[in-house]
Amino acid sequence: MKNKIIIIACSCLLLFIGISGCKKITTGFLSDNLRYTANPLTVGQGVFLISTGIANDGSTPPFKITLLDVRNKATGKREEAFFKDYEVAVWKKAYNPLVDTTLALIDAKRGYEKKKPLYILESSGQLMFTQASDNVPAGEYLVDLQIENPNGTKVYKGICTINLTATKDYEYVNNPYFQALPVGSETAIPFPISENQPIDLSIGQAVNATLTIKRLAATPNQIVFKVLDKNGAVFPGKALSDRPSGNTYLKNLKTFAYKTTVTDTAILYDYAQARFPDPYWDNQSNALNCYYRIYENYIQSIDYADPLNWSPPTKMQYLTYTTQPVKVNFRINTKLNKPGKYLYELKLRLTKKP
Repeated sequence: MKNKIIIIACSCLLLFIGISGCKKITTGFLSDNLRYTANPLTVGQGVFLISTGIANDGSTPPFKITLLDVRNKATGKREEAFFKDYEVAVWKKAYNPLVDTTLALIDAKRGYEKKKPLYILESSGQLMFTQASDNVPAGEYLVDLQIENPNGTKVYKGICTINLTATKDYEYVNNPYFQALPVGSETAIPFPISENQPIDLSIGQAVNATLTIKRLAATPNQIVFKVLDKNGAVFPGKALSDRPSGNTYLKNLKTFAYKTTVTDTAILYDYAQARFPDPYWDNQSNALNCYYRIYENYIQSIDYADPLNWSPPTKMQYLTYTTQPVKVNFRINTKLNKPGKYLYELKLRLTKKP
């Protein structure tokens, strides 16, 4: 009798296990509180960026995440520019500024494709911004998503705010300046007020040099570099020499460009992409500093700040130095954040020989 009871009990246990094993188990859940940790998410127009993914608040993957809408935060209306295709340059292979030094080598790696300004990575929810976002007006936008997992589907309106900011076409990394050196010497002439003292870095103005930058067109990728004296006379391109340093020369824009053309009024630098110079150079010797020299056969006189009458920006008086013939070394340092054709005009406090 005792054995029968044990057998019956075991049979019931096996039956229970069998029934339980056939029962469908619900996989996890889909939280109402999915979110982005970076919210608002700030990105510059035309800047390629991939955000972090969705913080899933314990929800069960896998996810299927769909971009439903992007709305102007102020008006609540759909921003159609996010859903249009634009032609952008893309790299089919990684660009190497040390290797890709001709247009042929660059074009072998580069192509053009139609891209939308914003995509969403379906499984992670990462927001991917492309260079096509340069076509979207700057402003704040709300992102609406649909998220599906094995437990269901939900809509998340305004799950992230995008702060799309206007990207500066260019930046002054530091102020331009020049130093005067006697003929036959590599030691600068000391003046009471430092030549590289900035007056207004936001407009590229220092004690004896002002660099004006203007974006002329979206194409081609080229810098037209002109150097003028204080009266507006333009130096020929050949007057802008490399600056010697021992047995070699310091970097200038030619170092970063794939093509350099010298004209009667300028030097033209063709470059592959923005950012220019390529970020590779940020951590190299002298970083993005560009050094040049103008020899004494082009220079009639130089100016220097009058220390007794010097109170920039409202009061800036100069004295003229004609004690001896001089050559000058000058330096600029800039970044281009958007591709296109730019005019660089560097005005130096000196006079060009007629």
